[in-house]
Amino acid sequence: MKGIKIVFTIMLLCLAAQVSKAEWTKQNTNSFAWYKDIFFLDENKGWLVGTDGIISSTVDGGTTWMQTKKFTTDSILQVYFSDELNGWLLCERNMYSRGNNPTSYLRRTTDGGLTWEKIEFEDGGRERVVKLFFNMDKVGTAFGEGGVFYKLQDDGKTWKRSKTAIHYLLLDAAYADEKVGAIVGTGGTILFTEDSGYTWEKATLLGDTDTRFNAVYFAGTKGAWAVGTRGRIFYSNGGGRLWRQQESTVTANLNDVYFTSVNNGWAVGDNGIIVRTRDGGKNWDDVPAKVNHKLEKITFVGTRGWAIGFGGTVLTYSDSPNDPGAKPLLMKRS
Repeated sequence: MKGIKIVFTIMLLCLAAQVSKAEWTKQNTNSFAWYKDIFFLDENKGWLVGTDGIISSTVDGGTTWMQTKKFTTDSILQVYFSDELNGWLLCERNMYSRGNNPTSYLRRTTDGGLTWEKIEFEDGGRERVVKLFFNMDKVGTAFGEGGVFYKLQDDGKTWKRSKTAIHYLLLDAAYADEKVGAIVGTGGTILFTEDSGYTWEKATLLGDTDTRFNAVYFAGTKGAWAVGTRGRIFYSNGGGRLWRQQESTVTANLNDVYFTSVNNGWAVGDNGIIVRTRDGGKNWDDVPAKVNHKLEKITFVGTRGWAIGFGGTVLTYSDSPNDPGAKPLLMKRS
């Protein structure tokens, strides 16, 4: 019996050693671009975009990246693909060269990113559009400054402006299922929908109602998390109608949040901060990131995580020490 206990103890120590090896590793990207978004269509195919028109793609889960030949020097804020052929880029014109053109516009591809057609928002103006998002039926919505809203029309190409009573800057959105979703923004703004985004209502907040919410994520069909300025974290367990502020020792601005399961979640923010919860948000622990740059986005594909941000920062993480994806990235140019 004593021998069994010793073997069991050794196994636990080995497991603990493996867990301790799981950490965020900075990759050499050979770029100082401000990466704004990362998107994976599946475990192999993904895209990385940022300032100065940078676009990189991978077909091997991020082990190698190919930088696309630039066709613009405008900032690319977001990339989204509905399938291997059809995708969108949300772009922002350089303020010094845009002239009388609208601030924001789109690029659309139907050939997997080989070519990108420029598309303007209908009646687009100086308001910045900062987010595209799609429901489960791939119905598209875009929004941004001053509560500006656009809807993708049935032709799959035209974005028509919609009237709204919202006047705050809207920054992020997420869906729990085909009907329930939420939008967050400045001024403590959280909106929820229960009809696939056709109508939006203002949610009730219990906590600091002046929070600038930068990101929202649904963990399951009802539980949702929103993060923002000064490390504030809010939770909803009713599909987004009511949100309660959570206790947290985080003080830096949080810019994105992602849950890999109902209990396991991550958030990233300014000054390279990464925090993690393993108990459904009851406790958040700092995780060493070894960078001081602002982190914009975090996402996971399987067990492998990605965090990107300012100064060409790309971090990768895996819970599995033997994951081949944990090897250093190779950034290539086409």
